[in-house]
Amino acid sequence: MSKDIRRYLVFLELLEKAEGLVTSAQLESELKKKGLSFSSSSLNRDYKFLVDIGFKIHNVKTKGYKLDIEDSEAFTMLTNLFKRIAFSNILNKTITLEKDTHKYLSLDDTSLVKNFSYFDIILDAIKFKKEIRFHHSSFYHIEREAPKVHTVKPHLLKEYQNRWYVVGEVDNEFRVYGLDRIDNLEVLNNKPFKNKTEQANEKFYHTVGLNFSDYEPTKIVLRFDISQKRYLESLKLHHTQKEDLDNSIDGFYTISLFVSYNFELKQQILKYGKFVEVLEPEFVRQDIKQELQQANNLYQK
Repeated sequence: MSKDIRRYLVFLELLEKAEGLVTSAQLESELKKKGLSFSSSSLNRDYKFLVDIGFKIHNVKTKGYKLDIEDSEAFTMLTNLFKRIAFSNILNKTITLEKDTHKYLSLDDTSLVKNFSYFDIILDAIKFKKEIRFHHSSFYHIEREAPKVHTVKPHLLKEYQNRWYVVGEVDNEFRVYGLDRIDNLEVLNNKPFKNKTEQANEKFYHTVGLNFSDYEPTKIVLRFDISQKRYLESLKLHHTQKEDLDNSIDGFYTISLFVSYNFELKQQILKYGKFVEVLEPEFVRQDIKQELQQANNLYQK
């Protein structure tokens, strides 16, 4: 693993957990625990790099460092990116140093890498504001005998459930296309269009998954069996998730989300079966109730 990446992660983890300032002495101690060297020059270099890419780290001279998470641009994305780079380096090590090390790994077969070579091409098209044209096979429109050709202004590459998607604009509306269902990709030599990456991200801010919804964002309250608490805390349903103390009772863990109700959230709720109850809003409660009743009917024969 790159020593630079490891230092960044140590620095960020200390800053994220700290209630006050993180001193250089604390950082030096933590780095040495991880087998990493420390110097004032490397600290200054790491600090400058992290600030330059978007982290709002305040350097209180002679006292220490403090991270403003709320004001950091794409804080979660950047820290996840570092972790993925570090993990990629570890996987690379298993191949280059010990040829049989991969035998000790079990990778998820549902994590698709089909057409991953398109990733760089689409990323460049987004950066240089170039339209793309491709054939796309739909999972839903099974009546189509052949893939449909789409011309799209790409704005964002988004990952969801081990798959990658390109979010683009068609006829002034955002659309989402799975990279694993794209073929015959070409980049068009058009006049650069207006970048709308920020607007694309905003569309997903109150969305679970990929399906945009006609519902306005609303508070959704879910009561889980207490056995699910640690799972939900470690892998949240959505970034707006928080414990709902107003509806808290013994033996249960109650959370609230502020999202637009859509198909993917419905699927997430249903997968918990008897371990979850929708408390509000009423229209979501009734929709889940109807779905469960229809499922129960299948077992009445």
